[in-house]
Amino acid sequence: MRFRVGLALSVLTLFIGVGCRKPLAPNVDRNVAPETWITQAPQDTITEKDSNGFPVVTPPGGAGTIPVRFHLYWAGSDRDGTVAGFYYAVVETIPVPPPGLFLPALPGPKPHDYHFTTRTDTTFIFDVSEFRADRQHAFFIYAVDDKGKPDPTPARFIFNALDRFPPDPYIFELKALGRIYRELGNGTLVSKDTTVFVHDSLTFDNQAKAPQDTVPSVSGLTIKWRGEPTIAGTYVTGYRYKLDEQNFIEAPAESTSKSYLAGAVAPGLKVFTLKVLDQAGGSQSTNRRFQMNYSPDTWFAGPDPNLFGPPNPVTHERSLTLPDMSSATLRATPQLRGTMLSSDSLVKLPAERPYQPTFYEIYKDKIYIHTEGDTVNLNSWVIFHAGGLDVDSPYNVAVKTNEPALSDTQFVTGPARVVRPGPPNGSPIGFQYLFSFLVTPFSSLVAPPLSGLAPVFDAARVDRNPVMGAYINTQQAAQVFITLKSVDGDGALDKRILDPRKTVLFGTDPALRTHVITFFVDKPPRLNFNQPGFVPRPDTTFFSRDNIKFNLFASDDDPFDLDPRNRPNPGGPSVTTVLRWTVTLRGTNLDGRDTTFAPPGAFRSSSPAITVSVPSYFAGQDVYAEIELCDCADCELAQGSGRCINFAGANAIHFRVPPPSAPAGATSQIQGPRPGPGSITGRSSR
Repeated sequence: MRFRVGLALSVLTLFIGVGCRKPLAPNVDRNVAPETWITQAPQDTITEKDSNGFPVVTPPGGAGTIPVRFHLYWAGSDRDGTVAGFYYAVVETIPVPPPGLFLPALPGPKPHDYHFTTRTDTTFIFDVSEFRADRQHAFFIYAVDDKGKPDPTPARFIFNALDRFPPDPYIFELKALGRIYRELGNGTLVSKDTTVFVHDSLTFDNQAKAPQDTVPSVSGLTIKWRGEPTIAGTYVTGYRYKLDEQNFIEAPAESTSKSYLAGAVAPGLKVFTLKVLDQAGGSQSTNRRFQMNYSPDTWFAGPDPNLFGPPNPVTHERSLTLPDMSSATLRATPQLRGTMLSSDSLVKLPAERPYQPTFYEIYKDKIYIHTEGDTVNLNSWVIFHAGGLDVDSPYNVAVKTNEPALSDTQFVTGPARVVRPGPPNGSPIGFQYLFSFLVTPFSSLVAPPLSGLAPVFDAARVDRNPVMGAYINTQQAAQVFITLKSVDGDGALDKRILDPRKTVLFGTDPALRTHVITFFVDKPPRLNFNQPGFVPRPDTTFFSRDNIKFNLFASDDDPFDLDPRNRPNPGGPSVTTVLRWTVTLRGTNLDGRDTTFAPPGAFRSSSPAITVSVPSYFAGQDVYAEIELCDCADCELAQGSGRCINFAGANAIHFRVPPPSAPAGATSQIQGPRPGPGSITGRSSR
């Protein structure tokens, strides 16, 4: 019994004890999250919303623009506690879009992008790029209270950071130290060290113009620079520069100069570019441009006009007859020793050759010396030699030991300096030629391309040209305009004359007129008045007006037949002579006015025997035969195949016939006095 009472009391006591314990707190978060807002910046695109609850971007349709260095302010509040700090993040787009693509959208911030701060303001320097001065960014910030609870709706604004004031770059010195040659006269050269300071920059305004500054080909270069910040509180972080380098070279902020050893920079058009970088990664650039390597000078270095003695008193030509044109004959000819047609041409460097505006012609067994305005034979060889001065380039003449033509050097009386490569010596390594010509009969302009280099003593090269002059085969009747252009050891070309025809005919570049020679090709045909049987001789009187038998004997000094069967080899005439005659009669009619008549069969006749009749409407007895004589069969269609000479006007052949009323007489003719030499001349249609 007592056991049961004790058990009941124990159960009651346990029940009472359990019922008196404190109840558990409910699992509910009563901590209110803090709020965050940006107090000074372009409009907060989270807290400002439109009527539909969507964020509003200010300005409408795009992000606002702020400087790359910008002071931001923000704030936070917590209704049931305090703000312990803030987490902020900055994200941006890539600097420039990939080729052919659009700029991608702004990325969202990742956890590692956030940084904690207890401050409520700071000055940011937002990143841009050296390739573009602006860049789109987004700034996110949210507060965290004292219990570690964050603001679930961070404040945010989207903006463009614009680097309007990147640091200023200054290149305050770019100098080149090299050696140049100077010509003192009589082929005497001296060299001296020279320093050139470069001041020219490449801009949009002068990009089509040549640089104002030129430095020697083998020069040492020194460049000095500095960068100056343009925004207070910022500084230069470094430089990038490039000259011949493939990519920009980075340099720290304390590096403000660069030197290149002589020979380290290849010759040509050079632009040194310097970029100065700021804390935002933005940059501003400047440059200096210059031409490294002076272009060579060129002049004609032809033969002495008196080399072959006085000119022929009849033809006024200066010529020398040789049995053949072999190298052995040229070497053995006393008049040619020491000239550019002998092996001694390998001795005298281009800078040592005197100016002489003359040239050679080779035709059949003769060598001629010509000057400006002369006429050469059609299908002859004309030969031009050049002198020149190059002040700075190595003498990298194109010579290899595999060249068989160098065997001539055994006959050289002195060192064959022309074919010995070496350091700069004041001479170009060779030349090219440029010529244009007006083709007969319509003066059609033909401008062939620039020739290859001469000399090239290298049997392995496709442009092999083991000669010391410009050898041109003249196969078109024309007026020719030629200029020579020296080439230096760095490959630079004398580019001063672009069209020699314009220099002569239009007076362009008058200071360079002596650098162009013009001459004519194709000696015109001529009537042989003194040949027995020539009809009509000047002032002949005929006893009949009908069936007058003309016999217009003619000749051509340089016949050229286009027929492939008769076409000659270069340097001589064709076997056949091509001539063409056209006769027109001129007289007066019954009114005393001049009138003309084209006899049948007298138009472009291939025979000198032409029968003409004077028409009855020629009232006067004085008749003039106007003759066109051509050394080409179809000159108008085959331009350049020859030229025509006209005996017209005062040069027409005068003869007399009976009046129209006179009865027909015998066919015999009374010959008038034979004209003296040169009394009848024709005019060539050049």
